[in-house]
Order: sequence, then structure tokens, then C-alpha cells
Amino acid sequence: MQLNQMNNDSEELVLRYLENPRPELKDLIMVTYTSLVERTARKFSGIEAFEDLVQVGYIGLLNALSKFDPTAGVRFNTYATYLVAGEIKHYLRDKSQTIRQPAWLQELRHKVNRAAAALQTELNRVPTEREIADAIGISESSVHEVIVTQDLLRVGSLDSMQNAEDDTESEIDKIDAAQFSPEQLSVEDRVVLEHAMDQLRDLEKQVLTMFHFDAMNQTEIAAKLDISCNYVSHILRQSLSKLRKILTTEETKDRMLRRQETSGENNVLDAASGAYTEAYFKTRLEEELHRASFEKTVVALMLVDFRGLEGLRKFYGEQSVLDFLCDAAEFFRDNVRRLDVVARYGTTGFAIILPSGGKNIQIVKDRLHERLMDWVSGRYGSTGAIQTLIGEAISPVDGRCGNELTQRAHSLMIGSDQIAA
Repeated sequence: MQLNQMNNDSEELVLRYLENPRPELKDLIMVTYTSLVERTARKFSGIEAFEDLVQVGYIGLLNALSKFDPTAGVRFNTYATYLVAGEIKHYLRDKSQTIRQPAWLQELRHKVNRAAAALQTELNRVPTEREIADAIGISESSVHEVIVTQDLLRVGSLDSMQNAEDDTESEIDKIDAAQFSPEQLSVEDRVVLEHAMDQLRDLEKQVLTMFHFDAMNQTEIAAKLDISCNYVSHILRQSLSKLRKILTTEETKDRMLRRQETSGENNVLDAASGAYTEAYFKTRLEEELHRASFEKTVVALMLVDFRGLEGLRKFYGEQSVLDFLCDAAEFFRDNVRRLDVVARYGTTGFAIILPSGGKNIQIVKDRLHERLMDWVSGRYGSTGAIQTLIGEAISPVDGRCGNELTQRAHSLMIGSDQIAA
């Protein structure tokens, strides 16, 4: 009862400011909603410093205060939470590294680190990989991969030379080929690395392979290729520089796509839900199918459609549908792999691309069925107000192009059993 009164007082304070925007009222609102900003920032504190995220969160709170419309039928607390979280996500998205890891890998590492910290506090000891895996619902091998590759792409200066009076190794000497064994890389990391390596000259690829994967030193490489040691050192520096440029260029392209305005033909992210747009989904699906055809792998596609949202709109208003779609997008992202693509499909549905996931599509589908039932039921009880349809297709069995795969999944979705909430 006391909490409800505090929330009502906070909402009343916002309304007073909107009627008469005095500076002292704004300062009071910033103080009142400090806990909301810190609570939201804490969810991402494993990625960047907590204090920096809080400062970014306050920017989102100021934006919410300037854009809030009390006649829209949504509480300021709910509206501010979305904008604060969105501002922090944009900040994290714009932070780049010299060799930046994929977004799904960063999110997975964040989950692992956060779960490990929580378990250590609860158990008063360092948790095992199995305990971390059980806590966040992924395989133990995935947790192990995250842990052993924490420093895999950390960049040091290869141009820094060893001091004559210093017995320590130079940066290039610290690169142990055994630590960069391809067996320690995940499938996704190997694909990225191989694609980048293919853009190097044959001699550069040969030297890199000998040094990093065959555990040969520079003298052995020089003797093997009948070139000088200085030339080997030059090739190592040059090829690594090229690799960084290639990987950074690819990441820059991805970041530029994500920073597109949410309007017009170049729309990439859906403003309402935060998922990818349907236009981006169609383009990405064709890219994944092309890659799978080249690598002789499979791509699975899942279509999910929610029925009953029109009734939700009529009873609760348009904002309730937007909130539902936003929460649904977050639910899917939390319940699929980090490399999977979650996008909007139609006005009430989502499409999920699962690269290299065809063999496990039934497991993923069954898991989503069960969790969707619990999730929707938790929101609306056993009223049956919302129903869910799921259809899936796998390439190349169900189609070799995006349209064929989408049509197949859609036809199966129409005939699927409905999940009553």
C-alpha cells in the first residue's frame, strides 16, 4: 500500500511539472526516479562501468520527461523505464572495440558474468560451470567457451619493441600459437575468422597459419619458406593489421545499420519492439541461406504469430499492444541463442532465423511452446485472450530461397495447434 502511494506521488509530481515546468520540480523528479535509473542500469553493469550507465540512464529519463504524454494512457514509470533502457542500449551499441565481438557473444558474456557474480554471493564460493549453465539455461560447453575466450580478442601493440634492459617479452612474442588453436573457437568465431583470412594474400595466410596454428616460431617459418626472419616479422604485423581492419570494417557496417533512423526504406530496428524489421529479416534470411549454401550447412526459420491482440487493443488501448510486442521481443531474445535473429513478421508476429540450427529446430520449437505458454499465462492468466501459432521450415529441405522458406513456415503455422494462454 505504501509502495503504491509512493508511485502515485511520483506520477503526480510529473504531472505538476508538465503543467508548470519549473527547474526545481525537474531536479526533484531526477532524485525521485534515481532508483528506477539505477535498477535499469544494474541490468547492464557487467558490460560497462555502473556509474557510466547511470549517467546515460539519466539522459533517457530526461528524454522521457520531455516526450511524455499523460493522455496516452500509460504511466510515466512504465514509459521512463523503456526510454532509460533504450538509451543505455544505444550507448552500449555505439561503444566499439578495435576487434569487436558479435553482439550475441557480448550479451552471452554479460549473462554469464552476471550469473556467476550472483551465484558466488549466494554460495559463498566460486560457482562451477555447470551451476552457471543451469542458472541461465544454456549448455555447460557454452559457458566454458565464454570463460576461456574472455581475452581471446584483446588487442596489444605489436609494434612495441622489447627494451634492451628488459627481460620481458615483447607483445608479438607473447602470442602463443597454442592459445589460438581453432579447436578453442566456437563455430561462429571460426566462420568470422575464416572469412577474414580469405581476404589476405596466400603468403600472409601461410605465415599466420604456421605461426598461430602450427606453433612454429619466426626462425622456423623463415627457413621453411626460404625468406628472412625480418620479412616474416613484417608479414605478421602487416597481416594482423589487415585482419583488424577487415573485422573492424564489418563491425562498422553493422553498427551503421543499427544506427539508421527508424523511418523510411533503410529501417533496421522496429521502434515499437526493438526487434529487427521485417524488411531486414528478409534481407538477412537471404544472406544466411547464401552462406549456408556455400558452407553446406542448414538454416532454420520459425514464424510466431499472436492472435487476440485486437481484443487487447479494444479493451486496454493501443499502448497495451505495443507493450506486449516489446515484451515478446525481449522474451524471444532471452530464449534463443545469441547468434539467432529475432525480427518482426506481419503486424502481430515475429520471425526467428536460426543459422546452423536445423537439426535442433524441434527442440527449440518445443521449448518455445512450453515457455510461451508460461509467459503468456503469466501475463493474462487462464483467460485464453491470447493464442500463439508457431510454424517452422528448414533449408534446403523446405526451400532454397527466402520466399520458399517463409511460405513453407507460414503454411505450417496456419495448421499448427494453438497454445491457449
